[in-house]
Amino acid sequence: MKHKILSFLTAFAMVFGIVAAPFVNASAADDEKTETVTVHKILMDKTSFNAFDVGTTGKDGTKYDGNKIANVKDFFVAKENTKGTATEIEGAYFVVKNADGTKFIKEDGTETDKEEEALKGKTTKDGLVLNTSNLKKGTYKIYEDQSKSSYKNADGQSILADAKAVPIEIALPLVNDNGVVKNAHVYPKNTEDKPLIDKNFKYEQGKSKVAEGYKAADEGAGAEVGAKYENSDKTKATVTSELGKKIPFEVKTKIPAKAKYKKLVWDDQMEKGLVYNKDLTISGLNLEKGTDYKVYETNRGFRLVMQDSGLKKVEEAAEKGEVELTLTYSAHLDGTVKPDQVKENNVTFDYSNKPGDENEPPETKPADQKIKVSKTWAADGPEITEADRHVKAVFTLQEKQNDGSWKDVAEYESNYKENFEHEFTGLDNAKTYRVVESVSGYEPQYQKTTEDGKVVIVDKIDNDNPKTLKPTTPKVVNGGRRFVKTDSEDTPNRLAGAEFYVKDSTGKKYLVAKSSTKADAESIDVSEKKTALDNAVKAYNELSAEQQKGEAGKEKKAAIDKAQKEYNEAFVKAAQAYEWKEATTAPTDAVVLVSDSEGRLEITGLEYGDYKLEEKQAPKGFAKLNGTVDFKVEKGSYDSKQAKGELDYKQEGTQVFGKQIKNKLVSIPQTGGIGSIIFVVAGLMIMGLAAYKMKANKEQA
Repeated sequence: MKHKILSFLTAFAMVFGIVAAPFVNASAADDEKTETVTVHKILMDKTSFNAFDVGTTGKDGTKYDGNKIANVKDFFVAKENTKGTATEIEGAYFVVKNADGTKFIKEDGTETDKEEEALKGKTTKDGLVLNTSNLKKGTYKIYEDQSKSSYKNADGQSILADAKAVPIEIALPLVNDNGVVKNAHVYPKNTEDKPLIDKNFKYEQGKSKVAEGYKAADEGAGAEVGAKYENSDKTKATVTSELGKKIPFEVKTKIPAKAKYKKLVWDDQMEKGLVYNKDLTISGLNLEKGTDYKVYETNRGFRLVMQDSGLKKVEEAAEKGEVELTLTYSAHLDGTVKPDQVKENNVTFDYSNKPGDENEPPETKPADQKIKVSKTWAADGPEITEADRHVKAVFTLQEKQNDGSWKDVAEYESNYKENFEHEFTGLDNAKTYRVVESVSGYEPQYQKTTEDGKVVIVDKIDNDNPKTLKPTTPKVVNGGRRFVKTDSEDTPNRLAGAEFYVKDSTGKKYLVAKSSTKADAESIDVSEKKTALDNAVKAYNELSAEQQKGEAGKEKKAAIDKAQKEYNEAFVKAAQAYEWKEATTAPTDAVVLVSDSEGRLEITGLEYGDYKLEEKQAPKGFAKLNGTVDFKVEKGSYDSKQAKGELDYKQEGTQVFGKQIKNKLVSIPQTGGIGSIIFVVAGLMIMGLAAYKMKANKEQA
């Protein structure tokens, strides 16, 4: 019977160009067998990979005859290609099937539908030796399954990509001009590759404002260039943005040509105070949300998980070349952000030739108005590394709405703990909730349970997969300014009751505070809390000077502290935002700053820049300022420094300073009770300022 070495090797011919002609006269006795076939997985650089032509002759002139190649690099890489590489690698998975690929082949030569019974394995540094001594004469295929391969490069990120000679089609026994090759060797080859990713701001030209005083962006990586792969490791800009203002982001991901990924996950995690606007879009392929990919969104970010149909679309597109996917979304700063407190938002990209194990966060109802979250790490996973202990996980409790959407109601943030529990309390037993975990680089697996009020999450650590990709992070910050209202004496007296508007640098626009959404305004009644605060202040002011110094004064001041605390909390929860209104006179809803008994007033949540204060009302007995007061918000301006025109702010703890604003005395001011509180008058949105601390005013007698 005549045989040709790899005579049916269609795909393999692309590697070696093995054709029938050199072996047509070769024959084998019926009892001669190819006892083993050793599969050597060859990894090549792209240039050498693309340059290897069909034929049985290597680049060094040696002939391939089914036996082991003496020098792999010389055979596959041209001598003039001094940077070319061709090396044998471990961890590539192969399995043997019949000629049409419909059945697996067992080591005894019989067919099976079960892969676990098949002749299979992973390559070592010396290849994968397959015992073919029991296989009948005929044609077989050796398939590579990258989803079961464990290979990854030393960088932990590059995995197998484009391939040639896969599947291997081989006729047994293998015969060359000298007869049967008893121990045959075959050489499928791959390139290795990893996706590219970058994240940056997506500002239009002239729309961003870089915050001075912070590390500058590297050249070409500024706030208005968008995502560019060459900037993935470069320092990005720190921009400044006011309360509630939209901050646009862009993430670009390039999938290598010929990639066959079984897992694609983007996880974007924002620091507390930077609020995701839930406006994610993905472009580059025609992908349908809910079918091709799923998105789990919270106020702290999102997790986008590509589904099987989406992975198929990506793979089909990658057959024709590289695939670029672009994510666009936005965020804003809320009232919890302190001046000069830089906020980041990190994206990680998790990809693999192996399928992921993610599942849907389960719905549950509370038990006794509580939901307990139990978190563990997979017991059968690899050993937890020191790096794992620095992982930050955010657990967001969401309430199901009538339209099927989910609303954040609480969150819990944790650094690594091997096992821990957290309990959300004060819930409505009649409502439906779920807990969504965000933990970059890990797969949250939600365990099924029939018990109400219980959620169990196991995070899987798979160190066999490539490391997640994480581009450098753009940052955002805002600021503020403190002021002290005094008379014009050399040793100034501090004045209460002065009222100011805040204006932009042109003096044409007034600052107005608003709730970021109608739902926020309806769910949190800030005006009610402000009324309670006003009443507490009024009650204190109605006391005589002597009463304020006694027990009655202490009680009223304690009531003010309580009302102030409740107002502060309501203000923060209201997700407030600023806007600017152009007007010749102040609009009725303009922010008004009022000095307290120590003459203190302040504004926070502004982007860095120049502004003006316009006095609305001077303290009783003092002349109103004719012009405006210029001030600058920049890094360090909120705490300020001791200097001419800067006065001690008289707050507890760290000493800080405020810009002095002087008024001239017209007549002797009245004495008596003065409300010791900083507050904002702004119609429905009395909430224009960042929450103020009444404890700083306890010195008022």
